[in-house]
Amino acid sequence: MKEKHNCRCDSCGCAFIPGPKTKREGEIEYSFFNCDFCGKAFIVSVTDEALRRNIRKYAVFADRQKTSTLSEMELLVAARLKQENLRRAAELRQMYIREE
Repeated sequence: MKEKHNCRCDSCGCAFIPGPKTKREGEIEYSFFNCDFCGKAFIVSVTDEALRRNIRKYAVFADRQKTSTLSEMELLVAARLKQENLRRAAELRQMYIREE
């Protein structure tokens, strides 16, 4: 069972336990949580269909690595996939999130 951790709202300063939510706008999906007191939204991630597909591909490598040794080629593919996912995630965040 996962432990729940308090967050402190940047806006009102109140502590709360985040409840993760997702919202979809076309192909774009936002993961976020809201402050229980003032309602401010905190965006955790922004993904598109291609990024979600690549995240699933990377998860397969990560799961396999828990139970067996991956070849050098598989490790290289996984590392490249992870870097591409991080790059795309940062790109989407910049495109769709307006930091206050």
